[in-house]
Amino acid sequence: MSSTGKSQDAAQLREASSRIAEHIEKSPMDLCVIITHYDADGLAAASIIARALTKLERSFIVRVIDQADEETLGSVPRGDYYIFTDLGSSAIDIVVRLGLKPASIIDHHEPNDVKEGVKDVQELNPHRAGIDGGREVSASGLAYLVSKSMGVEDSVAPYLAIAGAVGDRQENSAQGFMGINRIIVEEAVGKGLIKKTVGLRLYGVPKQPLVKSLVYTVDPVLPGLTYDEAACQRFLESTGIPLKKPDGSPTTYRDLSIEDISKLATNLVKHMLSKGLSAKVADMLFGHLYEYLLEPEPSPLRYAHEYAQVLNACGRLRRHGIGLALCLGDREKALSQAELISSEYRRRLAQYISLLRNDASYVRQLNNIQIMRLNGIVDDRIIGAIASIALSSYLCNPDKPLIAATTSSQGKVKISARMQEMLLKRGIDLGLAVKHAAELVGGSGGGHSTAAGALIPADSLDDFIKTVDSLIGKPAKQGSDPCSL
Repeated sequence: MSSTGKSQDAAQLREASSRIAEHIEKSPMDLCVIITHYDADGLAAASIIARALTKLERSFIVRVIDQADEETLGSVPRGDYYIFTDLGSSAIDIVVRLGLKPASIIDHHEPNDVKEGVKDVQELNPHRAGIDGGREVSASGLAYLVSKSMGVEDSVAPYLAIAGAVGDRQENSAQGFMGINRIIVEEAVGKGLIKKTVGLRLYGVPKQPLVKSLVYTVDPVLPGLTYDEAACQRFLESTGIPLKKPDGSPTTYRDLSIEDISKLATNLVKHMLSKGLSAKVADMLFGHLYEYLLEPEPSPLRYAHEYAQVLNACGRLRRHGIGLALCLGDREKALSQAELISSEYRRRLAQYISLLRNDASYVRQLNNIQIMRLNGIVDDRIIGAIASIALSSYLCNPDKPLIAATTSSQGKVKISARMQEMLLKRGIDLGLAVKHAAELVGGSGGGHSTAAGALIPADSLDDFIKTVDSLIGKPAKQGSDPCSL
């Protein structure tokens, strides 16, 4: 699309955000109920709106949920106004049926083909404006636009928007952000809120001891190094990089010279290639670092990627209240708790990834997809992260979509589906395929073209898998809509 077309799309999105802001500001309310998803993007988006409502002196509560289905939405608290963030576009009919209105929906997932102009329901969705919600803007970025349209001055809002987009893997490691995400970054840099650099994206860079940075890097996994401190020490010693500074304190990334950083990067790439990983996976170690200049330097929230990981950990380990407290400004008790939660989350990720690396039987290859069954092993809020890391780290076949399944907290089956962007050239839309297959077996689902999720009845997994396998295979053979059976 031409730059003119993109500008028109962005203008259309801003106009829609202004309508949302006006709808919220003009609606009389004693209590606003914010309903959001539990991941980093959902927590960040809800927090941006909550911060705006606080400055406008509006009362609100936040309800964090797993899925926007009828059972879940039927249990949300009643209020005078409802704001859905990072979900809702695929459930407008349910929202209307349950009477959860007046409402605003701020979502970047593929919307349903619902009739436009539903009374008392405003929707802000980039797909309606011809913008890719999977890569160009996340829900937190949309919430940022709404906050600006409400006339709220909030220097933290761009931090949350960027962290949410990072958490949703919308950044290309080589090129950085695109679309609305890039505009948000450029605005924040221009205001002196963010410093953007390029470097190694290891855990805790640059404040953590370098050994710990290697030990706790899980995305991508460093085979033979991740969660093996002795191996990381030996690796650094072999590169000639000292483990300690002259004063006896641990060496950090910030202490390294340009020559040392180059040496470390070269040796890490050689190590990953020697362990059978591709050059593409090794390249994931490099990219843009977004430094949040208003956060104190020792804070784990100083860098966007760490901020996103902390929020993801809180949401996925069901401590989303801690994540929301951080986003709303708590830097004392909530921050110390969040650091412990983040450590536990990394430990679990490393444990599950090690399990997959050591036992190939968890992944089964079908004609057009691959299925990873982790029922009763992985929590349903962590399965999506495991699927993403497994695919990006080439622990499974990159040439096929990955369908990961586990038991949900509701006694159903939670599905997380992921695929490489290169498969888009085959005409595959994973979000549509998962949505269609889930509905056929009595469940619900959807998402983006390369990342989707579903919740299906416990006894329907085999039928769901067969349907997805058939749908994914169809466009490759006929070049048709993957959901037109």
